[in-house]
Amino acid sequence: MGIGSVLFERSMDWLNSFESIGDRFIFVSNGNDPALKFYMGKGFNISHQILDGFITVLRNT
Repeated sequence: MGIGSVLFERSMDWLNSFESIGDRFIFVSNGNDPALKFYMGKGFNISHQILDGFITVLRNT
């Protein structure tokens, strides 16, 4: 239905209204491939993993 995309775009618009915010990070649990694919489709890239690979960190600058 596109609800996730609308919420994502609105939140990014809000974050972009702050000039002091340069980096954006999203934390995705291991195994949540649909979320990982969603955020990567929105321009985020895998940055690193934390908690022994339990969480994948995505970054968009």
